[in-house]
Amino acid sequence: MKRTTFLILITFFILLLVGCDASSNNIDNGAIDTSIYKEQDQMLTDRDVISDYDGESIISISLLGTYIESSEHVEIIDRTVKISKSGYYLVTGSLDDGMIVVDAAKTAKIQIIFRDVSINHNSSAPIYIKSCNKCFITLEGENSLETKNSFVAIDENNIDGVVFSKDDLTINGSGTLNLVSPKNGIVCKDDLVISNSSIKIGARNHGIDVNNSARFAYCSLEINAANDGVHAENAEDTEKGYIYLLEPNVKINSSGDGLDASAYIQIENCQLGIETTSSENSTKGIKAEAGILLNSGKLNISSHDDGLHSNGSIIINNTELVVSSDDDGIHADEIIEIYGGKIDIIKSYEGIEALDIKLLGGNINIKASDDGINAAGGNDQSGFGGQFGGQDNFGRPGGRPGGMGGMGGMGGSDSSNGSVIISGGKIYINASGDGIDANGTLEISGGYVTVCGPTTGDTAVLDYDVSGTISGGIFVGTGASMMAQTLSSSTQGVISLSTGTQYAGTKITLENSEGEILLEAVPENNFQIVILTSDMMTKGEYYTVHIGELSGTFTAE
Repeated sequence: MKRTTFLILITFFILLLVGCDASSNNIDNGAIDTSIYKEQDQMLTDRDVISDYDGESIISISLLGTYIESSEHVEIIDRTVKISKSGYYLVTGSLDDGMIVVDAAKTAKIQIIFRDVSINHNSSAPIYIKSCNKCFITLEGENSLETKNSFVAIDENNIDGVVFSKDDLTINGSGTLNLVSPKNGIVCKDDLVISNSSIKIGARNHGIDVNNSARFAYCSLEINAANDGVHAENAEDTEKGYIYLLEPNVKINSSGDGLDASAYIQIENCQLGIETTSSENSTKGIKAEAGILLNSGKLNISSHDDGLHSNGSIIINNTELVVSSDDDGIHADEIIEIYGGKIDIIKSYEGIEALDIKLLGGNINIKASDDGINAAGGNDQSGFGGQFGGQDNFGRPGGRPGGMGGMGGMGGSDSSNGSVIISGGKIYINASGDGIDANGTLEISGGYVTVCGPTTGDTAVLDYDVSGTISGGIFVGTGASMMAQTLSSSTQGVISLSTGTQYAGTKITLENSEGEILLEAVPENNFQIVILTSDMMTKGEYYTVHIGELSGTFTAE
């Protein structure tokens, strides 16, 4: 006959770091400023996307290896073509150690059609847009541009890209373009648009480097770079230096950041793969100063540093995101909001980290070697620079004394001001540190949350400083007993149990008084405590818990 052993009910309030009557943190649930993000018609003109041109008035330029033929409408000096007037220019053929220079009035709009073009230059840019209002490069067929050796100055501009533009540049058309550079691939000192075309870049510095903006729409882009894949930076105007992606297919392999913007990054329905490798550079997958918006699409990020990193906020909506990171999976200094989609953080130091974290929907799976979810840093100091240090800044002075058995907090963050709010979605956390570390308040009002923690070290399923409340949804937590906290208050029944050490794979079942199964779980890790609560549980009613061969009936608190 199988022996039945009763479990021991944890004395809840001895385990709490703070009293149940602690005041909750006042958080502005609409705190993220979304006005920085733009609509499509603010980013792209019809001419950016539609690559039509007037074939009757076109000016032909023939590249013939070591010399050039054209009409009187362009200036040819040795192996250099100089375009100085508005119009349509058709370029064909190949050119060795030569270049095309656009040097026109600031009112001029120039469209250059590349039809199976190959240009290389020994020491400068094959395409140099020195002055115009806007230049369009329309791709037809297969095209290639290369700078073979180091860049040598030819005027007052620091030309350091195979395509170098001082003014607005659009690359469109249905053709392809292959770029090879000893430094940067494409450099634009104004706004860059790439639409519809297919571009491949190999660069020993940045793949693409812009001052004002990089905008990619309906295109295919492959970048191999020894520094950032796409780098957008404007030191003078904080509203510029942004990256916008609308339905492109992008693949980046970089020894720096995949996407790096001094303002913001907006991604709309993008197919994106990023891999960053260890180097002396910052090696984050996607990095932005003001904010990151992911709105639909499929992203796969493998990064040496944070997968997503914002010094401001991050919004994720209806996006399929896979992150493998040697540091944080998703990090924002201020706020992270997740509305929906499928997020798999398959490897991370800390899974999701921000001052305030709001999980409103989606299917979220987190694997972390430290905390799964961390609001406002934590006692391990990871919120103050990540595993590798240096760039996380929660911006709130102060610190706090340690809780029961815990270390004191480091200066630089008022850890009581952090928050985790969960109101929907299915969330699974497998963490070797704290499951949810809310250095302030934890509020659960919906969703299905599972935390699978370890039994070693000063870890806890839940770790909060002010309060941990639940008013809806389901929570299942297993982990260590040494630093255990349960929820401080609830509007539904909660059962918290000390189980002794149980092995990974031990099944947990919760039944109501009618014998109906309300919850089932099979933890991946060994565990010593269990926390169970559901909006189907009522305070004061009896429930039976089975844990492997153990079982017992308890009153929900």
